[in-house]
Amino acid sequence: MLRTITATLAAAAAVALAACGSGEPTATSRVTPEAAKTSIERAAKVELAAEPVPAEAREQGLRAAFSNAATAVKDGQVVGLFVMDDADVAGEVSDMVRSSAPESARLMVHDEVMVVYATAGSDHTAAVERAVEAL
Repeated sequence: MLRTITATLAAAAAVALAACGSGEPTATSRVTPEAAKTSIERAAKVELAAEPVPAEAREQGLRAAFSNAATAVKDGQVVGLFVMDDADVAGEVSDMVRSSAPESARLMVHDEVMVVYATAGSDHTAAVERAVEAL
């Protein structure tokens, strides 16, 4: 089940990022990808690995992506972290991801940070929500 969720979330995020664009130059982000990664790792009690960001997605506003795809079954949860250039890009992407993510997945967005979270055992939803809001 987690493999299906992982594949679905990854595909949804990739499609959503490929479909969006940001015509405005972006301001410097308030949160660094590393700070977001550390915060979400602590909250979910997982280790996130950097995911490759295609050039097209980077041009459209995706600064960094992290997930626990390699350890999701062992972790009992799926965590996908995306750091965008700005909140406008995150808002555009979140609408598309929300409509294509499985019902069991939670999408959490705060400013330029987006987390897709699904659990199949270990449930750290409340801690992850607090960590996202604190970024």
